[in-house]
Amino acid sequence: MSPDPRPTEAARLTLAKLPPTLTLADALRRVTQVAGDTLGVARAGVWLLVDDRQALRNVALFERPARAHSSGCTLMAADFPHYFAALGDRRTVPAADAPADPATRELTDTYLRPLGITALLDAPVYLGGEVVGVVCHEAVGGPRTWTAEERDFVAAVADQVALKLKGAELADVRATLRALDAQRAESRRLDDLGRLAAGVAHDFNNLLSVVSGSAELLGRKPGLPAGAGALLDQIVDAAHRGAALADELARLGRGAGGKPRVVGAADTVRSLQSLLAAAAGADHPLTVDAPSSGRIFLDPVQLERALLNLVVNARDASPAGTGITVSVVGDSAGVVVGVADGGRGMPAEVRDRVFEPYFTTKGRNGTGLGLAIVRQVAERAGGNATVVSEQGRGSVFRLHLPRVGE
Repeated sequence: MSPDPRPTEAARLTLAKLPPTLTLADALRRVTQVAGDTLGVARAGVWLLVDDRQALRNVALFERPARAHSSGCTLMAADFPHYFAALGDRRTVPAADAPADPATRELTDTYLRPLGITALLDAPVYLGGEVVGVVCHEAVGGPRTWTAEERDFVAAVADQVALKLKGAELADVRATLRALDAQRAESRRLDDLGRLAAGVAHDFNNLLSVVSGSAELLGRKPGLPAGAGALLDQIVDAAHRGAALADELARLGRGAGGKPRVVGAADTVRSLQSLLAAAAGADHPLTVDAPSSGRIFLDPVQLERALLNLVVNARDASPAGTGITVSVVGDSAGVVVGVADGGRGMPAEVRDRVFEPYFTTKGRNGTGLGLAIVRQVAERAGGNATVVSEQGRGSVFRLHLPRVGE
């Protein structure tokens, strides 16, 4: 049943009276909670445009049934072009039947259906005459016709968000947006690198096959000069390492095209247990500790890639008989997926650089791209990757991923 107009008027007054001393983050949490409770929707969130308007980043999400707050999920314009276009065309986006509405139906399979969302009422946030974000209200339980009073209310909520953005310390707002843009720019740089590499990796591999094949044939010929065999072995070895690097770059490029969707973090990791155990090998028993921990928004194939890289690294860094633990836990900020080993650990100068592209401690056997891919996967999902490690005490790599649903 739609709310009586009087609660919406009371809610407007409550929002107008929010203390100006609140931080921007606290103010947005209060706004989403008031809006969600007033409309009786399951979820209310504030999303801001980042990455040169190519992405929407959730900065405040209120889940009313659980009374829980979170943030961090990212939607890309390339994945949902009609929805992004609708935000620039309308004062509100009232989708009574969201899976069928032209503005929102492209969200159905990846976002709406997994979260049980059936109706949306969104209002773009305008600042300085342009759209800078959106306030999103997500209802469950079937289609819902939004009244004129409700549409006016969410437009007023969007105006309050704009006032909070304008009234916040300008330096804080700019610093937040710069940090988000920098993270997206770094991830985009890896995407561009991957696309470029994928374009040439196939032909490069063909050339390397010719080089290695010719060197192997020469090595079989009788009467080679002294030392020629060793040189040919070096050529073959270099070609094989080049092929491995090309394959890694090609996989980095393929990762740029994955389309995210809402998945259960614990369920997804548990489904990978056999694969991860095989990657760890018989000498490194693998344990998965993944109780229910909420839902995340990412391409599960990319999470598989990241975990495979982390498990293989843990295996290579640990003596035989040492176990590897893959864990999933929820915290106030989201979901943390971790891979821990009892290996040799890292000194500080290595630990500080492990996520840099091309940085490797494996010498000629490493490409330096595995952990860069791990960071790329986390950042594309709106999170980040961290490591805790000391020499002689093993390492714990963690993917900090925003929770998109309880």
